[in-house]
Parts: sequence; C-alpha cells; structure tokens
Amino acid sequence: MANLRNPTVLIIGAGSMGLVTGYHLCLAGAQVTYLVHPKRAEELKSTQFLYRLDTQDIHEYKSYSYFTDPSSILSSTYDYILITIDVFSWVPEIGFLEKSGLPNGQVTSAGLGMEAYSGKTASLPIYSPANPELVKKADVAYVDSMGNGFLLEDHVTSISTSFPMLYNACGVSNCVIWSPEQTALTIFPMFAVFIGLELLGWPKTKDIDTQSEVWQLTTAAAREVQMLNVCGESGTQTAKITSEDTFSQTFAYLEEKLRPLDFQAFNRFHHGGKVVEQDRMHIDRCISQGLN
Repeated sequence: MANLRNPTVLIIGAGSMGLVTGYHLCLAGAQVTYLVHPKRAEELKSTQFLYRLDTQDIHEYKSYSYFTDPSSILSSTYDYILITIDVFSWVPEIGFLEKSGLPNGQVTSAGLGMEAYSGKTASLPIYSPANPELVKKADVAYVDSMGNGFLLEDHVTSISTSFPMLYNACGVSNCVIWSPEQTALTIFPMFAVFIGLELLGWPKTKDIDTQSEVWQLTTAAAREVQMLNVCGESGTQTAKITSEDTFSQTFAYLEEKLRPLDFQAFNRFHHGGKVVEQDRMHIDRCISQGLN
C-alpha cells in the first residue's frame, strides 16, 4: 500500500513524458527519483523548465533526485515505479518487468493524455498566444487541455484507487481511470489512422479528402482494429457506425482543442518520426490479434 502522506516514485526515463509526470507528482507531495542515462544525468543537474502552451505558464522543476545504475533499484523501495522510456532507446530497460519479479497484481498500464515535446530540440510551429521564445527555452513544452492528463487502466484495483488520489493532489492536472477495453478502443485504431496520415503527408484536417482511396483504406483498417476482441463489445458496435468522416471529425476537434499546439505538426514529428517504430510495433500486434 502506497504511503500517500510521503509517497516515493521512481520514474525510469526523464524525457518529456517523465519530466511532466514527475513535476505533477512533485506538486502533489511525492518524492520523485529518476533512473536515467549518464548523459541525461548531466542535463538533470540544471533546473528543468516546463512551458505549458495552453495556459502560457512556465514552471521551474528541480525538486527531484536521479541515479544511473539500474542495479540501485534493488537496494531501494518505492511506492510506484513508472516506466516512461521507450523500448528502443535504452537497452538495459528492455525486459525490466520480466526481470523484476513483480506479480501481476502490482503491474498495470498507463499513459499521458497530454501532448509533450522538447521545445529546445524540436522546432514545431505554434499558434498565438503561446510565446515561441519561451518554447525554445523550454526543456518541455506541453498541452494539458483535455481533462485527462494521465490515463490509468483499472487493471489493478489498489493502484487505480491510490495513484489517482496522489496525482490529482497536484491541482493542475487530472488522472482518469479507463478500462483496458476503453484504452484499446480509444488508442489502438489511431495507429492505423497515423499510417494513413503519413501516406497523405500529414495534411491539416480540412485538407483531407475523405473519399480518397487512401483515406477509405485507412478507415477500413481502423474499423478492423475496433473489432478486435481487446476492444470488447463496444468496439464492435463502434465499428458499425465508423465512417470516413469519423476520424477526420475527431482530428478536427483535437486540432482546435489542443491549440496553441499545431496538432498535425506534432503528429508528423512524434508519430511520423520519434515513435514511428513503436507505432509500427503496435499495429503489428493488432494484426497478430486479428489473425488469431
């Protein structure tokens, strides 16, 4: 059981996701520690600056500790361990869960419901009233305007009860609970849509020809994903009403809701580059599930 009065959190990886999550947990009163590369440890010696695009607030983040030796995990105990690092970026992290010996009752899935990136290294267009000069100085630029900054599956009751209480104590972001089926139905079809958008050159939503062959195939692929068993009965019913306009309307809503972030420019950078291998891995898993 987590000690909510003085919780300890280890975050493996200190990229954009790790920094924003750690900052929110720090605001909530948690003691945050990072496990990072030696090179990243050098960067963490300096105060990290986080710029929230949708409120134009810049935050200093320095109340954390860090270490670089994975074996040090064995000599410490934590209320929560969050793995934010992707499986392609750090070999020692691969297989961590398998090697940890943690029982299923202590492991669940989660993700961010916000968009975040390094303002210093990723030159993405933004809309007013965000300040482009502050973005360039930010270790992380992010948007948290959807009301679901942190997404947690309800796979493990003890975690889905205690962690949201901790996270929501930050007062600036919100942790929501989704079922595994809701997570799959909301997220998995998007990997098919991202492939279609990539083939079309990442156009703005208004420029998508929903009657084009590429978009029709994209929609058909997304419907196939919706009908996978992992998406449950809701997925089957959703697939029946999904049309070529469904995802274009969804993305039009997100383009507006996530301003001043340029949503499609972010998708080109993130899903078309930074995490494209992970996206392909996810769609391969969907294909495998469909063949079984």
